[in-house]
Amino acid sequence: MKGLLRLWPVLLLGAVLSWLVIAPLILLAAGAFKPTGLIRDPGFTLENITAVYGSGDFWYLVRSTLIFGLGSASLALAAGAALAWMVERTDMPLRRSIRTLIILQMATPPFLLAVGWIMLLSPRTGVLNGLIVSLFGLEGPPFNIYTLTGMVFVEALSLVPSAFLILAPAMRNMDPSLEEAAAMAGAGNGVIITRITARLLAPALIGTGLYLFMVSLVVFDIPGTIGMPSRIFVISSHIYALANDNPRGLPEFGTIGAIAFFFILVLSIAAMAYQYFMRSSSRFVTMTGKSFRPRRIPLGRIRPWILMLAIFYFTLTIILPLAIVLWTSFMPWLRPPSLAALSAATLANHKDVFVNPAIVGAALHSLVIALVAATSVTALAVTCAYIVMRTRLPGRRILDWLTFLPLAFPGILLSTALIYVYLSISALPVYGTIAIIMIAYVTTYLSFGTRSANSVFVQIHPEIEEAAKTSGASIAQIFQRILLPVAFPALAAIWFWVFAHCLRELTQALMLQGVDNATLPTVLYGYWSTGQPNKAAAIGVWMMAIMLAVTLVWHMIERRTGSGMKNE
Repeated sequence: MKGLLRLWPVLLLGAVLSWLVIAPLILLAAGAFKPTGLIRDPGFTLENITAVYGSGDFWYLVRSTLIFGLGSASLALAAGAALAWMVERTDMPLRRSIRTLIILQMATPPFLLAVGWIMLLSPRTGVLNGLIVSLFGLEGPPFNIYTLTGMVFVEALSLVPSAFLILAPAMRNMDPSLEEAAAMAGAGNGVIITRITARLLAPALIGTGLYLFMVSLVVFDIPGTIGMPSRIFVISSHIYALANDNPRGLPEFGTIGAIAFFFILVLSIAAMAYQYFMRSSSRFVTMTGKSFRPRRIPLGRIRPWILMLAIFYFTLTIILPLAIVLWTSFMPWLRPPSLAALSAATLANHKDVFVNPAIVGAALHSLVIALVAATSVTALAVTCAYIVMRTRLPGRRILDWLTFLPLAFPGILLSTALIYVYLSISALPVYGTIAIIMIAYVTTYLSFGTRSANSVFVQIHPEIEEAAKTSGASIAQIFQRILLPVAFPALAAIWFWVFAHCLRELTQALMLQGVDNATLPTVLYGYWSTGQPNKAAAIGVWMMAIMLAVTLVWHMIERRTGSGMKNE
């Protein structure tokens, strides 16, 4: 009995995490063997499995998905690594400003980025295409965003900040002694970068690439916005179509469940590989206890050109797409920028944002969902991290595995699984409410929260707590007076990160949308998909304003945690 009382934190958290993570996925997988896909309906069948895996269309879909994922991850990794190297390892000018701009880029929702590039590179109405045609006298538009290549391009742009934020600390924390020794031996910058720096960073680079690949496989925003209008599907957009655009009117839950087996297998393997390489990175990235400054490589004559390359990147990711969205928000209909069009500019679309009950209600829903989800993730993350990192309770490793597991499952699949759960369990009336979206976000972002909280507890030496225990302090007092004050800046950063991502998330909110639980991103998507780009652009502008404010606060928190580095 005493042993059970000692284990109650693990048992309670294990039950909560199992309900959030394991139960939906089990019901989703079991639905593959039901004729209707719903677990409570009678019957058993293998038809869904044989129909999916025996179809050439499915394997063509897998091929498109892998091309999209590998292409997006590869481009984002190359650009993110290059930016991280420029900022952390060279004497490029304006490094602090560039780091801030990369972080602020995360305030741009991927869906809004896709909308901006559609307005620029649509073959019929794309502003940039039209400008190039008129300047060079071409017979037709040179670019078409409605292709798999266009999807890869936009997705890669949206992933670059994540690659940068993962790789920058690894480059910053490398002891420069090996590079300095090679330089003293006469090695040039090219040899040092390829034979020393790249090899030391290899596990971090591979781990980051795997993470970006996993994210690319599961996103819906960009494939749904760019690919679906031209009938270019990846697995995530295909699942959305099966759930929402089925000609028979009913979601194909059985087919979705069958597809889930393949998705879960691929992502589980990728997640285990990611975890392995990120753990291995500590054996390759050398750090010392002494204070040091990373060796900055002098760029010499190419210094201005490197800065121009960074400016070109921000032109692609921030200036061009957001400028065209801002312009469109002031137009009564879709018109390319020109001095003549300025006479038609209007504030009507922006006024509608503040007086339209549907938009105002969706904005309130988004704020409430983000507040509850961010607070819940932070509380769960701190509790789990404390048990995993500071106790020897049996089962703590299982808790750690349960909190990592959501990283391997796409939001669109998790949303479908939650539909299964709460349609099957009518005693919990959360289907069609904002509560089901909160549950989805808590589950999805729990992996980030616990990984970050684990890092916080690693940095706080246990001797502080041991001294407090020796003085007679209880666990509650240690938490209240020592751990929380010391870890507060990092925990606040977790809260703001989750809050910002909940505000901008589209995929799960769209899958779980009912009559009364619309969010701001789903309203924006609704206006866009029904041919009202001007109203969608106005909502996007104000969404960006909110996201920018949140991201600025988050950036201030990040700097307080010491993650930033002063530049000369």
